[in-house]
Amino acid sequence: MTRGVLVISHGSPNISWVQKIDGLLNQLKIRLPMEAAFLGMVEDRTIQKGIERLEAKGVEEILAIPLFVSSGSTHLSEIQYALGLIDEPGVETDLKPLLIRARVIWAEPMDDHPIIREILRDRVQELSDNPAEEVLLLAAHGSDVPGFKERWERMLGRLASGLRRELGLNGATYATIHPDTLARRARAVSKKNRLLIVPVFLSPGYYTEKAMPGKLDGIVHRYNGKAYLPDARIARWIEETIAAYL
Repeated sequence: MTRGVLVISHGSPNISWVQKIDGLLNQLKIRLPMEAAFLGMVEDRTIQKGIERLEAKGVEEILAIPLFVSSGSTHLSEIQYALGLIDEPGVETDLKPLLIRARVIWAEPMDDHPIIREILRDRVQELSDNPAEEVLLLAAHGSDVPGFKERWERMLGRLASGLRRELGLNGATYATIHPDTLARRARAVSKKNRLLIVPVFLSPGYYTEKAMPGKLDGIVHRYNGKAYLPDARIARWIEETIAAYL
């Protein structure tokens, strides 16, 4: 059976963002038919087009890898529905069931994978001077949708508690844009502690460069806005995911 890989991410009208994803796939050492597809905003790079390109190469089994930070993302439910993996999406969606001949295998998103913890640990250490006097706040997108909200919170809680133990921090917590808890939680922590804020986002962009800095204005903290990409270890995460499923 010929196997292939479809790496699915959100998409952006910014061509440099798309180039980052394509560059990421070019770093992979695994030699399988592979396509990058986007949920939207990238012409001719839809999930349907990615499937068609793989099937045209003779692929009979497709590993769909969601390049998403958290299993709490509502987009994952939409994509699974479109791929025919679930009968109904967990949220309203404009996506329709896709035309697929190949068998589709669904991989898990990044969540708190050891490689992700490693990247975040390095991000914290770049900001930290004296861990015993510092409190970490992980800042993420989150979700307002019941069920998905709790998945985000469980993942962030695991990451925060693990990083606190590993780095000897005085404390660690998290906040989200949805629901909007970032400014309130950051302000509360900063009153009595040295506050380090690390974004839990795939790529730098509006949230890491504008939205979060704006919400944190006037709050004493350390923050450098670094997201997961362009860290080369994300390519290693994809390789390990492929090896685990195929």
